[in-house]
Amino acid sequence: MLVDFSAHFNRIDLVYQTIDGIPLEAAVLIPKSLIPDPSKSYPVLVHFHGGALIVGTNPDPSFFAQWIIDLATTTPAIVISPAYRLLPESSGADILADVSTFFTWLHTSFPSSLRSALSTDTPFPTPDLSRIAAVGESAGGYLSIQAGLLFNAHARIKAVGAAYPAQYPDAEAYNQRKLGNAEAEAVVDGYLERVRRGEMPTRVSSPWPRGKELVEAMCATGRHREMMGGDERLGITGATRVAREGGWEVPAVWVIQGEDDDLVPKAGADFVVETMREVLPDVPVKYTVEPGPHLLDLDCGMDVPWIKEGVEFMKKYWL
Repeated sequence: MLVDFSAHFNRIDLVYQTIDGIPLEAAVLIPKSLIPDPSKSYPVLVHFHGGALIVGTNPDPSFFAQWIIDLATTTPAIVISPAYRLLPESSGADILADVSTFFTWLHTSFPSSLRSALSTDTPFPTPDLSRIAAVGESAGGYLSIQAGLLFNAHARIKAVGAAYPAQYPDAEAYNQRKLGNAEAEAVVDGYLERVRRGEMPTRVSSPWPRGKELVEAMCATGRHREMMGGDERLGITGATRVAREGGWEVPAVWVIQGEDDDLVPKAGADFVVETMREVLPDVPVKYTVEPGPHLLDLDCGMDVPWIKEGVEFMKKYWL
């Protein structure tokens, strides 16, 4: 069921950078429950959309979990969901660059850009950039964790909520090469060849199910690592090493994983959590495993006990 964002939020789209002449926008979702008080400022909830880094839009109504809506509207918090370049026309390193640029923009230009976009007679909800959390589903969960590990010197995220995020190139459970599906191999080969020939322009939005055939072919062949590229920071091993050597504060991380997820297997999430706990033992990490498939939390509100528990963990560090 598609989320009707207009039922819960007022939306404003702001450009945070331009790449190859293409504007990359951040969707600002202001809860209708938020009545701006000039004496207050409001926490910020950054959301990265899912879609295997290949498809999706900011935010994608096919993937936005109910508990994130509940969290934003009851806190209340200003949601901001940035677009980013998509694979395979762009590389994993390009996507990381977009995430870094977004957080620079967030801290330097977002408040003034938001004020300019609102009409002068509209009460201004002052964002509190000392209280930032990052959330995301699947590829968006991956980017939320990566932002906290790689860029928190300037991102200044306090807490992360990452659902089934183990789309890491060094998570072997997610990157098992699968042979024997000639049709799927042909889809991936054909698409990559068109990219190599320069026939595929940079993409920053492909609302689901647009691009479904490529995502399904990638899953059927296990070729995600090939699409992402070789930058060591893309892996959880490399990212945790960067964070440890950088010495900046890494946010608390809540990981959600379905036991029966056949797209992003539990073994991959196990590896991600174990690596974070081993390399960064001082970082609070909560790992919630529940029966269910990919997108198991999609229809779960904050009244679900395990969601409530995870949200309280996030709030302890965020608010």
